[in-house]
Amino acid sequence: MNVNLKLAIVLLVVSFAVLSGIQALVASVDPSTIAPEFQSLWQGIIYVFTSGAATVAFTFLRNILGYAENKLEASPEKRSQIQYEANLLGATAARYALYVYGLTAAIQALFAGTPYQIHATSIAGAIGIITDLVVKSINDLAASKTQ
Repeated sequence: MNVNLKLAIVLLVVSFAVLSGIQALVASVDPSTIAPEFQSLWQGIIYVFTSGAATVAFTFLRNILGYAENKLEASPEKRSQIQYEANLLGATAARYALYVYGLTAAIQALFAGTPYQIHATSIAGAIGIITDLVVKSINDLAASKTQ
């Protein structure tokens, strides 16, 4: 494992732990103690930290899966030359922020009042990973046809 990958894994664990801790703290506040005029703001804060922890987790998961995919697709003699590219982490983070935040809001609205509403962030992350893998596969197929 090279240094960039080790650093990315450490960042994953620390970021996820911090955001999960903040999420637990925010979720533990009794909403009835918040003034009525701040209820909407408080729900937004809960949403940001709930989605934020999931975004970090899904971003790193997809980024590291991409690295593993590239390594496994390479020929055996070229595998040692494949390095983890930490600069792609920012692009993955931007893509997953869009997937998780956008899909979470849509799923929460779609499943409002059902037992699935509380799982909106997990569902959004899973859909984001599947969508990203399908789009990558389609792009790879299109690139291979042009060569």
